[in-house]
Amino acid sequence: MEFYDRSDELKDIKSKYDELSSGELCLIYGRRRLGKTVFIKRFMNQIKGKAVYYFVNKTNKKELLDLLSASIFDQTGESEKFTEWEHFFEYLQKKATTEKFVFIMDEFSRLKEHSPDFLTKFQDSWDSKLSKTKIMFIAIGSSMSMMYDIFMDRTAPLYGRMTWKMLFKPFRYVDFRKMFSEIKEEKKIEIFSIFGGTPHFLWFAKKYASEPLIGIIDKLVLSRTGPLRDEPNNFITMELKKETNYNSILHAMAKTNGSREEILTQTGIDQKDIDYYFNNLSDLLCIMKKITPLFHDKGPKTRYKFDDNLFHFWYRFIFPNWSLIELGNTELLRKKISMDVNSFIGLRFEEIVMELLILYNNKKLKNLQLDFNEIGQWWGKNREGNPEEIDILANNSQSRKLIVCEVKWTDKKTTINCVKDLIEKSRLINANGSMDYIVVSKSGFKEECFNYMDEKGITHLDLDEIADLFERIA
Repeated sequence: MEFYDRSDELKDIKSKYDELSSGELCLIYGRRRLGKTVFIKRFMNQIKGKAVYYFVNKTNKKELLDLLSASIFDQTGESEKFTEWEHFFEYLQKKATTEKFVFIMDEFSRLKEHSPDFLTKFQDSWDSKLSKTKIMFIAIGSSMSMMYDIFMDRTAPLYGRMTWKMLFKPFRYVDFRKMFSEIKEEKKIEIFSIFGGTPHFLWFAKKYASEPLIGIIDKLVLSRTGPLRDEPNNFITMELKKETNYNSILHAMAKTNGSREEILTQTGIDQKDIDYYFNNLSDLLCIMKKITPLFHDKGPKTRYKFDDNLFHFWYRFIFPNWSLIELGNTELLRKKISMDVNSFIGLRFEEIVMELLILYNNKKLKNLQLDFNEIGQWWGKNREGNPEEIDILANNSQSRKLIVCEVKWTDKKTTINCVKDLIEKSRLINANGSMDYIVVSKSGFKEECFNYMDEKGITHLDLDEIADLFERIA
């Protein structure tokens, strides 16, 4: 697989290696498919021969040690025969006493199940000997729950020993664009909105990037042989117990506004238990995030949103229609998706625009100087008691300057009424200070709308300008 981005992460780990003077126990963790192994191999190439990589297989202790011995011989030519973990720790101590040495264990968490004595023996060796050498021991893990149990839980065997950690996350949109530089911006946004920033998913999407969006979805998700057909479900099953409750929560999030009340109503899960599931999905697995509106009034306002686009798409369209897939009636499902996919992409487009504003914070975006210290959304009720929402709201709490932003993903040009509605909605915000406005439209603006915005000093962006702004900042 081709290597993309992660330049900041490479600088960080290389800097850690360059400054190495005593033992470093480093953790690189994150969900499957994010390119952790490809990343670490790139790092190994940068330090040229001063590292050994070992992949932990699902097998018993004896074979783990035999495979470890073989890996060291293949990569260094050194003949070692480990029969106990203590022999391996002695080898590391010898290698790292006088010079820097990197040892990498991929899928480290498997040791807890297949050779649990490794962890206690490693703890003892690290405390007494290895921490005093020039070892850089890197543990890589994809099982988020297991890595937490090993390193971060207060009762964990290696709690307090970790000296540095790196959480791998999916690409941002600005990073994703480099991988799909050959296609138009609209298609970029469509693909990112469905498949998100997970490199493994994007590697498949890139193969079919020239096809219509529904064709890409068909080949990767709807087809019986689609490589991403049940990827989200497999991940939930692998990582969590009581996956039925997690599936219910994620489906409820996908078909509602994500409010706590809606999720409780849709799932029937007891209120006293729901936070346990929320915390695992957000803090442990990074599939969802909790948000509250800026300048919200008192009372429950929390919403839960997907932090992964493929999971959002899968639980919105695939999970409730699994019977159609099993029956092979994907034509009907394709029609359902085609009818609603634009509104789905619109939600993700808001996130992309928010990312752009963050990238341009403290810079000039067209004619508007951005300077804010918090950004999010706003929702509440109008004077008639009907719900209202503002897509993006940015605030500088010191200068009391707000930026109010409307984002449109439709095939029609934006009208003057849309802009006037935004100004009217902004009056509902419970905040004092000046307001600037931004209107973003996929399909551009009607002429009278242009004239009105220019007259009012409102910043407006179409898709070509969005593309240019991302190019400038990349």
